Amino acid sequence: MSNPFESYVTEYDKWYDSEKGKIIYENEAKCIQKFLGSCKDRILEVGVGTGRFAVLSKNVTGVDKAFSPLKIAKLRGIPVARAKAEVLPFRDKTFSCVMFIVTLPFVENVFLALNEAKRVLKDNGSIIVGEIFLDSYLGKLYEEKKRQGHPFYRFAKFYHFTEFQEILSQCCLKTEKVFGTLKNFSFQNPEPEEPEEIDIKNFEELPGFVCMEIKKW
Repeated sequence: MSNPFESYVTEYDKWYDSEKGKIIYENEAKCIQKFLGSCKDRILEVGVGTGRFAVLSKNVTGVDKAFSPLKIAKLRGIPVARAKAEVLPFRDKTFSCVMFIVTLPFVENVFLALNEAKRVLKDNGSIIVGEIFLDSYLGKLYEEKKRQGHPFYRFAKFYHFTEFQEILSQCCLKTEKVFGTLKNFSFQNPEPEEPEEIDIKNFEELPGFVCMEIKKW
């Protein structure tokens, strides 16, 4: 079975330069940047793809299991390595932050991926997860696209927010802060937004893109 991130890498990357893609990307980038300031030195992005989010901060290393996106990320100046999220080629406690930006739905084993991130993370470091949850309109839309056989999303495993929190707990990880964007999301007419902090114990529906700072217990 072919990897869509290999087969459609050009189309995937060009979307970020489209009129609509730029707005959505900038909204997501502002959400991620809420946490990047706490990353004091080396950062690892797992599932770096073509490097669109890795360029938001200096000193980012990227890994991805797909080779074609890594070639584009390297052209953007990102040091890269080909590796799976479940088996990272780095020593223990190497990075101050580890990022997963819409990556975890596509890994083979989310528990192994998170435990590997925890292993290479310094003791007071942060795991930054940017995700789309089934508790949002966008998550429901992506789940429907999955059922329809979308070339990317048919391979994805999307989570409810509480389900993901339980996964973190089983990995001895805890959520510290949460911000969200794409609250009034529309593929047709996206608008610039500022990220808003989310009360994770009291929400009716999540915004389309949620970014979390996660720490070791």
